[in-house]
Amino acid sequence: MRISRRALTWMAVGLGLLGLLAAAALLTVRQRADIGVWIGLALALIGFVAAAVIDRERWVSFARGRQARHGLNAVLSIGAVLGILIVVNVVVYQNPWSKDLTEDQRYALAPETQAVLDSLTSEVRLIGFYSPDRADLLDSIRPLLQQYQQFADDRVSYEFIDPREQPYRAQEFGVTRDASIVVSIGDSSEVVAIPSEQEITAALVRLANPGGRKVYFLTGHGERDLDATDEFGYAQLRQSLEAKNYTVDELNLLLTPRVPDDALAVIIAGATAPLADAEVEALRAHVDRGGGLVALLDPTPGTSLTSENDALGRYLDQSWGVVADDDLVVDLGSSIPLAAIAASYATHPVTARLQNLATYFPTARSLRFDSESSLAPGASELVLTGTNSWGETSLEGLSQDSRIEFDDTVDLPGPLAVAVLTEDPGNAARLVVIGDSDFAANADFFGLGNGDLLVNSIDWAAGQDALISLTPKETIERFVSPPSQQVLVVVALVSIVLVPAVFLGIGLSTWWGRRARG
Repeated sequence: MRISRRALTWMAVGLGLLGLLAAAALLTVRQRADIGVWIGLALALIGFVAAAVIDRERWVSFARGRQARHGLNAVLSIGAVLGILIVVNVVVYQNPWSKDLTEDQRYALAPETQAVLDSLTSEVRLIGFYSPDRADLLDSIRPLLQQYQQFADDRVSYEFIDPREQPYRAQEFGVTRDASIVVSIGDSSEVVAIPSEQEITAALVRLANPGGRKVYFLTGHGERDLDATDEFGYAQLRQSLEAKNYTVDELNLLLTPRVPDDALAVIIAGATAPLADAEVEALRAHVDRGGGLVALLDPTPGTSLTSENDALGRYLDQSWGVVADDDLVVDLGSSIPLAAIAASYATHPVTARLQNLATYFPTARSLRFDSESSLAPGASELVLTGTNSWGETSLEGLSQDSRIEFDDTVDLPGPLAVAVLTEDPGNAARLVVIGDSDFAANADFFGLGNGDLLVNSIDWAAGQDALISLTPKETIERFVSPPSQQVLVVVALVSIVLVPAVFLGIGLSTWWGRRARG
């Protein structure tokens, strides 16, 4: 059986179209140019070339005709448009720009991350180790890394590596888990096993601020336990500080009557027994050397502290002008009146990023500066309660079920300070006093801004202002309230009856007018 040249030509064209379609389908499904795509393109090229060779005379005749000229013009026009689109896309790809228009800035870097990137002085590499099995996670993390690169310009670069194809690169950085990101600055690097903006930025902070950072928690007076994981312990605080590259240790001044020289700050977390005079003198010497001190002072009920034996209170009053009143803050603006709510914050680095986060203090005493220190530079009433609060001074037998009323003759009217800070410009010593230790215990550490307030206070007292606050974003949720039955009836009448009736009336009016004229 003899096959005509025309049939062979169409068979070759069909082979070319089939190869082209197969290549396009494989590229669309697999999202990469693998061997199947190249085979399809090769078949397309073979088919079209064979068709041109088999029926050469027909193609030459067609090329000389008017249809070919018009077709060539159309091809050139399409090519010009495609060329313009390609150039525009290349320019846009090489100069990316984006704007997050969501209300909660869901797709923009947090202000804390932007502050960290602004402070960078060295180039940063973000290296993602993702195998093909983790392509979905790679696609979800890529926009975040692009935001880092775009905000920091040429100071941040990122790349992705398949750990199966380049296992030696994974071993070089100590990557043991798929879908991890290595944050590298100079010769230092850190593996982020569960990548997120908060974890990546925290790694940047630690790498950009090398060196030892040691803080001590005082023990021996019934203070909070750093290792306790129950609701009263401080294990969450310890974990947060260590995640920010602090070395956290305990200090018993009864055994070692001197604060170590490597201490950036000493934290007294809810002492229930009085400090000895020798311990206070050791703290005084630490502060005189420019160290930081953070004191969390609980109300006196339930402790053995009195005005006569409270050596720490006398030191804070006489040396810093900070007075801790012997009261319990009652806040009628709170759902639990004995839990004070922060109504306002001072303008200060500690609270700069807490303006939209409330803090609460389950049992707090009020603080104040004496008349002389209230005017001292650097003194600030950091957290204030609302006007509907007061300091209850009648503390005997007081409980949640007690009937509590404000007595203007003995109680302290609000607003009241529950956190204050001050500093000595002469030796750069810093002091933070908070009238509660419950607020930062495990049970309430992640409640609103509680943990952030204490960690930020320790950062500031330790002179580590650059580490302050890596607060997570809160998604703003919107809910649509369904309309009432009456509103639904009105909408139905307007859409089903009134609007059609109007158009029907216009149509009848037009018809009647034309009939009258005709």
